[in-house]
Amino acid sequence: MRKNDPFDVIIVGGGVAGCSTALSLLRSNPRASFAVIDNADFNSFKIGESLPAEAKRILHYLTPSIPDRLSQDTAAGVHITCSGNASVWESMELHETFALMNPFGSGWHLNRAAFDEMLREHVRKVCPSEADEPQRLLIKGTFAAIRKDEHGRWIVTTRKSNDSKEQQEYRSTWLIDASGRQASVAHKLGAKVVKLDRLLAVYGVFSSPNLDRDRRTVIEATEDGWWYTSQLANQQRVIAFHTDDCDPVAKRARHRDGFLDLLHQTTTHISNILELNDWRLISGRGHALPRCIAAGSSFLEPLGDEHERWCAVGDAAAAFDPLSSQGIITALRMGCSVGIMISKQLQLSQSPDLDKPVETGSSDLNSVKRVYLRIREDYEKKRRYFYDQSMFSSDFWLRRRERST
Repeated sequence: MRKNDPFDVIIVGGGVAGCSTALSLLRSNPRASFAVIDNADFNSFKIGESLPAEAKRILHYLTPSIPDRLSQDTAAGVHITCSGNASVWESMELHETFALMNPFGSGWHLNRAAFDEMLREHVRKVCPSEADEPQRLLIKGTFAAIRKDEHGRWIVTTRKSNDSKEQQEYRSTWLIDASGRQASVAHKLGAKVVKLDRLLAVYGVFSSPNLDRDRRTVIEATEDGWWYTSQLANQQRVIAFHTDDCDPVAKRARHRDGFLDLLHQTTTHISNILELNDWRLISGRGHALPRCIAAGSSFLEPLGDEHERWCAVGDAAAAFDPLSSQGIITALRMGCSVGIMISKQLQLSQSPDLDKPVETGSSDLNSVKRVYLRIREDYEKKRRYFYDQSMFSSDFWLRRRERST
């Protein structure tokens, strides 16, 4: 492949969804060329740390060495295993499930930034240095603009950073939006994000001088929302409060004192975990905590366009309430599906014999849409069940029950 030839695919976003799309594409079509454009800050804390044990099968499909690397990083203290889940939801009693009962074994509480970087390292490994090999690049840059050339190929403009004026252009046949909830590419193409609720997550990261052996994910429902906590590596713990942006407590929770007061006033078990091991909210330079992020359910309309040759993946395509703890594994599944679909599309377009049958599978955008629809239907079924079971009846919970009907 010559230096200025267009890529088969440009993927905007180098997180879980973007990397899994690239690795899945390569598994299905080893001659495919791609560019992954990524502006992630490895040193920045990223929430979304729960990885279910069944993800091992998907990671092995993408690259067999990834599960081994995950195990090595866990042994080295980068991540920790999750011993199970505990919840206060239907009543004030604590209900527990244990990882020992899971046929897949223990899941993980990830250092999310390190996990994403590990996936990018595996993408870098398949980027060749030989001139006669398909061109594959992992590009550090920020997506800036999109247009088409006279041949109908995509032209993606990037900047080295948000503040930089220096720009670079790349061309491709297919374009994948893996930019997260903001769906930066899809927005410029006219797609709309349909938001199903107004859920916010306000979270803080805590540290402790003591050894805490509690590696459960603990969830606790309260009158105005729900809390969860997970211990992380390096004697850190994340605690997040979920409520709607229209509820009065949302404003209070955004501030340090309000966040801590709400935590201790409205929770029992999570508050006890903090007090038992002297967990303190991290503060100071570089730690503007607590932080507030969107956490509601949403989906993109349309998901993509086969004729125009673009598609969204991961949170850009569909984002789910964190109660499901399915964000990472859903992004992995979506990435696998989209990578296979793009591979088949490239085979179809490059085949000299248009009547020659192509291997069946996720060969068109409709098949990807069906995968997304199954994921959404499964999520909605579980969401309705869990929110209907809550012991509380405040506006926060009633809004979710009304949506269920």
